[in-house]
Amino acid sequence: MNKELTYKEALMRLEEIMNKIQSGGVDIDELAKILAEAQGLIAFCRNHIYKVEEDVKGIIDSLDVE
Repeated sequence: MNKELTYKEALMRLEEIMNKIQSGGVDIDELAKILAEAQGLIAFCRNHIYKVEEDVKGIIDSLDVE
């Protein structure tokens, strides 16, 4: 991937994948590839949420100290 993926872009792509699978628009030859992509996007989103949560906690903790 050439540019840094954003959480919003990852979520939008996951929605596209979900809609494509639900509509029957994925043939069997593409299924494993698209599911692997979804798995990577889910991991990316989880990691991003974790990082943001840690950042917010750090900010809140620094406010409590002041």
